[in-house]
Formats: sequence, C-alpha cells, structure tokens
Amino acid sequence: MPELPDLPALIADLDARTADRGDLDRLEAAEEIADELTALGARLVGYYVEQARTRGNSWTDIGGHLGISRQAAQQRYTPARFQLTLGDLISTGALSRLTDRTRTTLVRAEEHAKRLGGATVEPRHVLLAMLDDGDTLAVQALARLDVDVAGLRAVLDTADAVDAPNNAVGSRDAAPHVAAPNFAAPHATAPPLGTPARRLLEAALAQALKLNHNYIGTEHLLLALASVHTDPTAQLLADRGAGYDRVREAVHAVIDEYLRTR
Repeated sequence: MPELPDLPALIADLDARTADRGDLDRLEAAEEIADELTALGARLVGYYVEQARTRGNSWTDIGGHLGISRQAAQQRYTPARFQLTLGDLISTGALSRLTDRTRTTLVRAEEHAKRLGGATVEPRHVLLAMLDDGDTLAVQALARLDVDVAGLRAVLDTADAVDAPNNAVGSRDAAPHVAAPNFAAPHATAPPLGTPARRLLEAALAQALKLNHNYIGTEHLLLALASVHTDPTAQLLADRGAGYDRVREAVHAVIDEYLRTR
C-alpha cells in the first residue's frame, strides 16, 4: 500500500503555506483540504468498483465479497462511480468500445464543460462537442434532417440554454470557481461525468447493440441523446426536427451511404 500523508505532515504543510494568515483562515483551509481528501477517496473507490464491473464482476459478486446484498452494494458504490472523470473511466477499461473519434468528442465535451463553468460533464456538452467535427456520421445525420447546426451550437453555447440537472452547468458570466489549495494529494482537474452523461454512454451502447455494432461511434451518441426524452438536450433536438424516430432514420441512411462508398 502507498504511504499516505499523516496528520503531522498535513499540519506542517498547511502551516507553512498559511504562515501569514490567521487562525480562522487556516481552519477554512483545513476544511478545504478535508473536502479534497474525501472527494479523492471517493474517486479511488469508484475507480476500483468500475474496474471490477468492467472485468465482469456482478453487483452480487461485489456484495457477496463484502458480506452485503447486491442492492446494498449498488447503493453504497454507485455515487463513488459517478465521481470518475473520462480519463478515470478510460483507464479502468470501461470505455473500450469507443471509437477514436468518439473518445475525442468526449475529451472536447470536458473542455466545453470547463469553459462553461460546469461542475460535471453533461449531455449538453457532449452534443456541443459532437458539433465541433462536421465529418462525423452524427453531424451528417443532422445535416440530412436540415438541422441548423450553427444555430444549435449557438443555443448550446449560451449559459442558460439548457437547464441541466442539479444546476450542473453554471453561467459563463458567473464568478470563476477558485479551487482549494492543493496541500494534499492531487485531485482531478477535469470535471467528472455527471449522472446523465454516464446514462448517455450506457444508452449509446444499447443503441450500438441494436444495430449489431461492437463499437460506439458518434452516431450512437446522437441516437442516445435523442432517445432520452427527459433530458433537455433531447428536447432541443426534437424542437429542431431531430426527434428520436427521425434521427434513427437519418443515422441508418448515413451508415448505409458510408458502407456503399467504402
């Protein structure tokens, strides 16, 4: 096991970095460090839960190993899984079906989330990132439906365009978030994938399997985005003539055309 920082080391580090500050300022800094350590611990647990699931261990297996029920294991560890960043998930092997282009899209979604002040990556950021690459089958499908991609991008890029769950997306004009001083272990610089974004990836896999595809491309992401009717991003698409049924037809058409021209 790696040696963890002990309390005296943390105290010495904090005192050295806050030597010119008062007692209450140091207390505030200690609270920030404690929050960072808690978040880092959740990510650590979430990482190994995700890795165990990716390698074929069921919730029953995990619960049985810990002496708890399957349901209790899910309840205990699901929040930790949703603390993971895209990089964490890739490292666990959970996203091995993603094409290179889809992976690049998700990396750009992280960048959009950070730029727009999002605490997490949401479906809105994924769609915005998808629109960055006009050569994808997803954008070709939207073009086939005569969706005004530039106009859709403009709406998505407006801070209050989508009421993301739990206010995950902040205003571009809001005061920038100031990260807590990193006195302890390194923490994530990328926002984690929010619960809707994780569900989106699961839905994209389901869409791929419906088409008998063993990979997840941007076209499957688009199908997933359009299929989750409760998400505001799906409503944005539907309002522009890209509801799920029409998107499905367009995706089938662009896939057929792609296969004919290969």
